[in-house]
Amino acid sequence: MVLGIKLRPFQKIMLYLMGISQVFFAICSRGLSKSFMAGLGAIIKMNLYPYSEVVITSSTVAQANKLADKKIRDELIKKLSPYLLYMYEHEYLVITKPDDGTKIENKLNGSTLVVLPCTESSRGERATLLVFEEVRLLKKSILDSVFEKMSHPRRAKFLENPLYGENKRWIEECQRVYITSARYKFEWFWRAFKNTLTQHFLDKRVTYNVFAGDIFMAIENRLKTWADYRKGKQDSEVDFRAEDLNEMIGEADDAFFNYQQFKEAQVLTKAFKPYKPLDLIMGTDLGNVPKGENEVRVIAADFAFTETKGSNESDYTQFVCMSGHWKKDRFERHIDYMETWPANDDDGAVQRLKELYFDYDADYVIPDVRNGGENIIIQFSKPLPNEERGSDWIAHGFGIADMPQYHVAPKDKLDYYRQRAIDKDYIHCIIPFVGTAANNTAYWRGMKRALDRKMFKMLLSMQDKQTLIADDSSYFNMTSEQLADELAPYGQGDMLIKEAVELTKEIRNDNIKLVEPRSGHKDRIVAAAMANMIIDLIEVEWNKQSQQDDFDVENIQLVW
Repeated sequence: MVLGIKLRPFQKIMLYLMGISQVFFAICSRGLSKSFMAGLGAIIKMNLYPYSEVVITSSTVAQANKLADKKIRDELIKKLSPYLLYMYEHEYLVITKPDDGTKIENKLNGSTLVVLPCTESSRGERATLLVFEEVRLLKKSILDSVFEKMSHPRRAKFLENPLYGENKRWIEECQRVYITSARYKFEWFWRAFKNTLTQHFLDKRVTYNVFAGDIFMAIENRLKTWADYRKGKQDSEVDFRAEDLNEMIGEADDAFFNYQQFKEAQVLTKAFKPYKPLDLIMGTDLGNVPKGENEVRVIAADFAFTETKGSNESDYTQFVCMSGHWKKDRFERHIDYMETWPANDDDGAVQRLKELYFDYDADYVIPDVRNGGENIIIQFSKPLPNEERGSDWIAHGFGIADMPQYHVAPKDKLDYYRQRAIDKDYIHCIIPFVGTAANNTAYWRGMKRALDRKMFKMLLSMQDKQTLIADDSSYFNMTSEQLADELAPYGQGDMLIKEAVELTKEIRNDNIKLVEPRSGHKDRIVAAAMANMIIDLIEVEWNKQSQQDDFDVENIQLVW
């Protein structure tokens, strides 16, 4: 190769497909040199074809400059290619810095390469090759209105000869190269990729090609190691599947829940933080927001009753802390915190839920009482001391809440629990959830309705939270244990979404049953749906009370 750059076999294939395609779309995992290949393809085009006008776009000005400086100038030109370095040192390749990007000119053949941010201010350029780097981060509206308008055929000198200029065979259409990592199926770039793949087989006039590669390809080509694979697997599962396995994340084919709605709901930046014993002794302020006047808080628990120990998630009980914030005539629901607990530690799970109840300032506890849950209700009713929590700990047991409007269990079942309560001075806070076909249908419908109405909010994804704390520098002040505690609730949210969108629906006798895949789970989404259903019932009661309060007998005027 003239440039003198050694390439792996898959990189040669990518370059070849870029060169022969009018539309080329590559989705690759981390470590497969996506930005490097975008820059290399653009440099080859501008040097090989005179009067080429290459435009590369990135999501921001900073990202555009990073691509131009680190990948093209420092790596390709100065480090890897003696040929390009010679041209650069002799000013045949000239790099300048306009206000919002970078421009490279080839003084020998009249070609230019411009790196621009994906903004409205990038208007005015012309392009014979458009390269969209990390396209999933780019706004389609700006690509269509700004960058697609730049395209035009290359005006090579030989076209001035009527023998060639009048023949359509020699007219070169503007080429487009899309390069990105994987993410969500609801995003526009996935539809564009599928369309490119379809046209690869159907279109006989335009050349479409696609390319894909995962971390195993990077490992095989010594661009990544198995240590990188194991490290990625320890991070958020969603990020691992998308960034390393190159898997597009989306709902099942017959899914009840929509992935996009969950992603749009991930807007909460601050999770609730439970207290640790040392926090209480030291009087540490964890920054938790006090409960508002028009706010209700519940904790739902999906208990797993198994004697096995291991890594199987079915061996864990799930706690979901949900708050309802009154907005005119309904509650906006927030999942503020989630936590898991080993299923073979029933006493520990009960104590942990009691700790969360007081820390979160919850109003109600919603345990799932199916398959062994009745014993949990009895355990809740026991007085339970807590030496770690000290003298401020309230040792009374928990019992059935005195709010019949909020209950979904039959009255005789509630009376049975009351009669068997061990501590007769228990705190009235438990709303036991009895799973029936009708109740399950109701909580799935309620969850879907909350999402449809955009009245359901979740914590940011773990990746977004990690980016956030890295940007404000708090990341660097944390120990590894503190960082894990900080990120854990956000990772739990990612797992809840994964559970939800993998559920497939079955309609039986007018009831909805959601079924998890063979190796899947639904503990988190079930707990969230239970909490949401109880808040639905509280919402109905609050609206009834509001209507009664609005009616004042003094306002009645008699007409004779």
